[in-house]
Amino acid sequence: MFEGLLTVAVLISSVLSAASVCPHESGYRKWSNLGGWTGGKPTAGSNVMISDSVIVDEDTPGFYNVTIAASGALTFDPKVDLQFRAANIIVNGRFEIGSEDCPYTGNLEITLTGTRADHAGERDPKAILVTSGGTIEIHGEPKRAWTKLQGTLLPDNKNKAILYDHEINGTENTWTNGIGAYTVALRGDSYEILKWGIYNLRSNSQQLAAHINSVQVGEILMMASQKRIDVDVNQTDRFLVYDALETLVSGERTGKSILRSMDKSDGRTWAFIMQKGNQGSVQETSNNQGITSQTVFQAPNGLVLMSETKGTKDFFNQGDNFRIASSLDGVYPRVTVIDDVTTWLPGDKVAIATTDYDPIQTEETQIVFCGDCLHNQFRINRRPVYTHYGEIVAGSVDMRAEVAMLTRNVVIRGAMEAVCPQNNGNCNDSIVNGLDTFGAHIKILRGFANARMSNFELRQAGQQTDLGRYPIHFHMTFNKTTSAAVPYIRSVSIHNTFARCITIHGSHGIMVKDNVCYRPMGHGFFLEDGGEMNNVFDGNLAMDVLKGTLEPADKTRPSGFWMTNPKNSFVNNVAAGGNGNGIWFVFPDTPLPPSRELIQQEGLMTTGEAKRTMISVFENNLAHSQAGFGILIGNSLKDDRTTHCCNMWQPLVDPKNNKSAELQIPLRRITGYKNRNFNVWIEGGLLDVSRVSEGQQFQRAGKLSRSVVIGQSPNKGVPIFAGLDHSLPFTWSPNAVQTGITMWKGPTKFSDIWLDSFTSNSVYDIAAIGKNRNSPYFFSVLTEFTNISFAFDDQTGGGTYAISGSKTNRGWELNRDGEQISGFTLNTQQNGHAVKYYVVKPDPLSAAAADCKLRPNWRLAMCKTKYGNLRYTGLTDDTMKVQFVRDQIPSAQLQFEMKTGTGPQVVLDGSSTYTVHFTPFTRDVVQFKVPGMERGDVLRVGVCTPRGAAFDLQSFFPYSLNGKGKFTVVSSLAELDRTDPLFDGKKYYYDATTGMIYYKFINTQTRNPDEDQECNNGSCPEFRVIISSGNRNDSDCRARIYTSNQLSMAVPTLPEFNDVMPANSDKTAPEGYGAGPMAPFRADVNGGWSEWQTWSACSRTCGEGSQYRLRKCNNPLPEGNGAPCVGLNAETRVCQLRFCAINGEFSDWTAWSACSALSSNDGTYKCSGISERTRACDAPPTQYDGELCEGSSREIKPCRLCNN
Repeated sequence: MFEGLLTVAVLISSVLSAASVCPHESGYRKWSNLGGWTGGKPTAGSNVMISDSVIVDEDTPGFYNVTIAASGALTFDPKVDLQFRAANIIVNGRFEIGSEDCPYTGNLEITLTGTRADHAGERDPKAILVTSGGTIEIHGEPKRAWTKLQGTLLPDNKNKAILYDHEINGTENTWTNGIGAYTVALRGDSYEILKWGIYNLRSNSQQLAAHINSVQVGEILMMASQKRIDVDVNQTDRFLVYDALETLVSGERTGKSILRSMDKSDGRTWAFIMQKGNQGSVQETSNNQGITSQTVFQAPNGLVLMSETKGTKDFFNQGDNFRIASSLDGVYPRVTVIDDVTTWLPGDKVAIATTDYDPIQTEETQIVFCGDCLHNQFRINRRPVYTHYGEIVAGSVDMRAEVAMLTRNVVIRGAMEAVCPQNNGNCNDSIVNGLDTFGAHIKILRGFANARMSNFELRQAGQQTDLGRYPIHFHMTFNKTTSAAVPYIRSVSIHNTFARCITIHGSHGIMVKDNVCYRPMGHGFFLEDGGEMNNVFDGNLAMDVLKGTLEPADKTRPSGFWMTNPKNSFVNNVAAGGNGNGIWFVFPDTPLPPSRELIQQEGLMTTGEAKRTMISVFENNLAHSQAGFGILIGNSLKDDRTTHCCNMWQPLVDPKNNKSAELQIPLRRITGYKNRNFNVWIEGGLLDVSRVSEGQQFQRAGKLSRSVVIGQSPNKGVPIFAGLDHSLPFTWSPNAVQTGITMWKGPTKFSDIWLDSFTSNSVYDIAAIGKNRNSPYFFSVLTEFTNISFAFDDQTGGGTYAISGSKTNRGWELNRDGEQISGFTLNTQQNGHAVKYYVVKPDPLSAAAADCKLRPNWRLAMCKTKYGNLRYTGLTDDTMKVQFVRDQIPSAQLQFEMKTGTGPQVVLDGSSTYTVHFTPFTRDVVQFKVPGMERGDVLRVGVCTPRGAAFDLQSFFPYSLNGKGKFTVVSSLAELDRTDPLFDGKKYYYDATTGMIYYKFINTQTRNPDEDQECNNGSCPEFRVIISSGNRNDSDCRARIYTSNQLSMAVPTLPEFNDVMPANSDKTAPEGYGAGPMAPFRADVNGGWSEWQTWSACSRTCGEGSQYRLRKCNNPLPEGNGAPCVGLNAETRVCQLRFCAINGEFSDWTAWSACSALSSNDGTYKCSGISERTRACDAPPTQYDGELCEGSSREIKPCRLCNN
C-alpha cells in the first residue's frame, strides 16, 4: 500500500435528498470548483474524503482511497466524457451514476488502480466497497444485453457475396515479408485482375515501384503488408516505392505517406486502396503489431474491394488478404438477430457464441455502421471463421447462437500490468498463463442502504490471486434492511474477468437479471456456501467460461452457473460454451463455512435440508457447447469444496422434517445440445421432467415426458474425420457410442417423446436409446418407454432405435457390472393393439424367454415374456464375486463383481429357474430382492451355502418371516415348484448334499401403473440367508449341482428379427413437445424511439463525404413479442467540410517562338537572337490552398537570325 499520502477533505455543504431523480441535476457541487476544496483540489496519489454532495465534471488524476462519508455523495456529469481513477472507492454514503429513472447517458470510465504489492495489507483491495449504510446506484444507458441469431451466420469461406478472395482462391504467399499488391480493372459490373505480386522491400523495391507506376486511370490498386515491412536502412531503393505511392496519390512526391513513416521493421500492419483518378477513393491506414489494418472501397459499379493485414500476436503470422465482393456483405457481414438492436452502435464489441462442441469457436467482433440494416440487423468488421447456427431444429430445439453485447457507456475496469507481477503468487500456474489477474471488484457488505446496478460494463475485474474478490460480490449481507429497495444486478456486461462474474455469498433476495458473463476464470454466476436463499437468476448468459484456480471445480469443471442451494429461482438462463459444465446445481449437506456458523442466527438451512428442498423454480434454461455436462443437477459438495456422487435429492413437503411426505420434482423446458458428456443429467428422487429438447439422463423414480431428442442435427459443426459431415463430441475417441436418451439406474418413465436422426455410419454407433456406459450400478428393466414417436425407420445399416455394446463388444466395459444388464420396457402399438416388449441383453442367461428374438442392429433381444431383475442387495465390495446360472442351460452364466448391489434380468413366468454362487467366499448374510415382480409372477432361485453350515432365513415381503422356523421346509424342488396359495412365498427346500437353499419368490400385489418405484409402494419380494457356521470358501456349488456336460453345453442361437421397423411419426415434432424457442421470454413491451443523436463526423475531411446519425429504440426497449419501433434508426446525408486542396499542375509547353533579335544587337553584331516557350499553371490551376506549381513557366534558348 502507499504510505504518507495526503488526505484532502471536502467542505461540508447541504446534502440533497437521495430521492432526486437525476443525480447530476440535483445541485451537487462541481468537482472543478476550486473554492469548494480545503487545501486545494486533490492531487494524484492523494486520499480524498467526500463529505458533501459532489459531481465530477472533469477528468481526474489517479487517487488512492476515495472515501465517501455517510454524509457524502459522489456522482458524475453525463454532459462530459470522463475518466476517473482511484486505487479504492469506499462508499459509506452514496455512489451514484445515474438513477433507475434517469439513466446516465454520457461516457464514463472508472479505473481502479494498483498492483497486489501496492495494496499489500488491505482487506478489500482495488475495490468499490459498499459498507453498512452505503448506497451504490449505477445505471448506464439501457441497451439490450444479449439476443439470439435469426438465421445461420456462415463462415467467411461460405460467404456468397465473395467474388474473389486472396486466401480462399489459393493465391496467397504466406512466407514472404513485405507488401502484397493487386491491380484491378472494372469491366462493366464485373472486374479483371490485371496484376498481383508480393514484394520484399529489401530486394524487390524497384519491381513494386514499377507495379505502382503501371496503374492506369480508373484502375484500382490494393496493397497490404505481410508479416512485416522489412527494410534495410543501407539500401535506398525503397524510396522509389514511397515516391511512386505519393505520386499516385498526389501527383508528386510529398513525403507524407504513412508507408514512408513506417521505415523500420517493427511489425506494424499497413493497408492501402485507391482508384487512380478518384481522389476520394484514397485510403491508407496503419496500426501497431497485432492490430488489423483494413481499407475498403465501394467501386462505382457497386463492387466492394478490400485490402487488409490481419494482426496477430507474433508478426510472422500476420498475413495480407485482398477481396472483391458483390456487396458490403462480403466484407462486413450482416448479422440478423431476433430482437431490436438499434441500441447497438458502430464501435461496440459483441461476442457470438459457438454452436459446436468446441468453446473456442466463440468469436468476438466489432459493429460497423450499416445504413441499410433493419432494426434487428447489424454489420461486423470481423468475418466469421466458424459457422454459428441460427435455427430451431424440428420446431423445438433452439440451437440459435447467442450474441452478447460487451460495450457500455459506463465502464468500470481494473488497471492491469502487461505481464504478471511475481507478487501475485500465481504467475507460473498454467491456467493463469502469465496474466496479471489482480483486477478490480465491487463488494457490498451487510447493512447496505441500497445496491442497484444496471447497464454498465465491468472488465478486468476479480482477483485470481485471492479468495473473496469477485467482480460483483454480495458478501454475507443476508437479508436486506427493511428500508432498502430490492437489490439487483441487471443488464450488466461483465467480461474478461479473473475470478467469476457475480457472486452471491451468504446473501438473500438479490435479483440477477439479463446479465452477460463472458470469459470469466472459474465459475461465472456463483452461490458460494449453500446458505444463499430467495435469489432470482433470470435471463442471464454465461459464455466461454475458462478454468480457474480458486477451488477444485474451477480447475476441472468450471461452470457458467454454480448453484449450491435449491431455494432460488432459476429461469431463462443460458450457458453457451465453456470448459466444464454449463449449469450445475450441487448442494452441500450443510452450508459451508463461514455461513455454517450462522445457521441458527440467520435461519439458514440445517443439515440435510438442501437435499429435501425443492428448487424454487427451474424453467426454460439452456446449455450448449460445454466440455463437460450441459445441465447437471447432481453430485454433492463436500467441506473441502470437492464434489462427489450422489446428491440424494428428494424434496419433502416439510424439508426440516425428514419423515415428511415426498414431493414430485417438476422441471420444465430444458434444452441442451453439443455438450461433450451429457446434455442434461439430473439425479434425484420423484423427478417429473417435461418439455426437454435434445438429450437427457435421469436417476431412479423419474419421469420424462413431452420431449424432443435429435441425433445428428442440421447443426453439423466442423467435421474433422473422413466419412463424416459433422463434428464429434470426442475428437480423441471418434468411435465412442452416441445415444439420445441415456438411461441410468431407474426405473424411469419415458413417455410422449419424439426422436429423430439416429442413423448409423461407418465410424461410430448411434441410437435413440441406450444406457449409461462404464457404470457398475444396478439397472432396472422396468425403465419404461410409452407413446414414443420415431421419425425415422429402424433397420440394419439405417436408423437405430436402441443399442447396447459396441461394434466389437457386447458391453462397453466388460468388467463393469452395469454393462451386463442393458434393458428396458418398450410399449408399442401393433395393428391397433398394445404390445409390451421387454428389451434385454442377448446373452443366453438374460434372453431366456422362448419368445425372445435378437434385433441385430440393436445387439439386444426383444421378448414378450414378463421380465424383472434378480438383485443381490447384501454387503458389497470388490472382494466377493457373484455368479448367476440359468438351470435350463447351466453354461449360461453371468458373473458380477458386486462393487454395488446388482444382478441380471430374469423371466418371471417360471419358465426359467436360476442359481446363485459366490467366489472366492460367501458373506455371513446374503440377500436378494426381485424388482418388477407382481401378483401372478413366479421366480425360483437357489442360493449356494457352505455344506453343513448352520443357517437361518428371513423374508420381509410379501410376508414377514423372521427365522427359518417361520418358513415351511419342503422335501423336493417339485414340491417347492408346486403352486400352493397358502404356502407360496413361505416355503423353501434345502439340499444338504450340495448346500443349496431354494426359494420361490412371489408377490401378492400388482404394481400400480403410476407407480414410480420398482414394486408397488416400493415393496419388492425379499429373501435373506444368514450363515452362522461352515467354511465360507465352500460357496460355489456349480460343480456339485451341474454335470460337466451341462456346464459346457452349447448355447442355442436366438432367432433374429430383421424386419424394418417403420417410422411412426413425421419429421415435425408434435405441438407441445420439447422446450421450444428459448427466447424471447419477456412479457410484451412495445418499443419507443429515443431522440436522434448528433450527426457523425463527415467521412472525408475535404470534398464530398457522408455522415450519419442514429436513434435508439430504447424508450423503452421492446421486449418479448412487443412491436419494434417504426421507421429507420439511421439517417445519412452528404457533407462537405471544405473543398479539397487542388495542387496546381502545368499545362503543356507552347511551341518555340520565332527567333527574335537581342536588344544588344548593333550594326556589327546583328545575328544573335532568342526563342522562347511558356506553360501555365492551369491544368489544373491551384485552388483551395493547394500547392503552387513547382518549376519555371517560361523557357528560352538561343537562336541565329543569320544563315551563316
